[in-house]
Amino acid sequence: MAALFLMLVAMLAPRQHITVAASTSAASVKAGAKVTFAVDVVPDAGIHVYAPGAKEYQPISVTIAPRPDVTVGRVVYPKSEMLSFDGESVPVFQKPFRLTQDVTIAKSTKPGTTLTVVGKVDYQACDDKVCFIPASLPVSWTIAVK
Repeated sequence: MAALFLMLVAMLAPRQHITVAASTSAASVKAGAKVTFAVDVVPDAGIHVYAPGAKEYQPISVTIAPRPDVTVGRVVYPKSEMLSFDGESVPVFQKPFRLTQDVTIAKSTKPGTTLTVVGKVDYQACDDKVCFIPASLPVSWTIAVK
């Protein structure tokens, strides 16, 4: 009975359909300097996520939680590809890709400080038959101020 319950829970548990990995262009920067935050996204086989410009679907996005010691630039997206189905054409990402975002560390940040910046990746994944419920994955970046 317990095995059946665990199997049902596993079947009902939401799948992520993508993996994400956060990184920075430098492990440490001076106060007042810019650093690039990156999120590498790998869709599962047969999965696509929507790119900016997709109508009626949730495009992938990165949101960084506000902090007084960090100024966030805009997210830079790679070139998407168009996917056509049922007479509709939408921009998507189907292959591994990278989202980048420049971040400026406040000049007032003390040297020796280690900042952990948190955020999330919002997206909607689909395969060739089903569009899944929009989802979010947490991400974080750690940067040392020298």
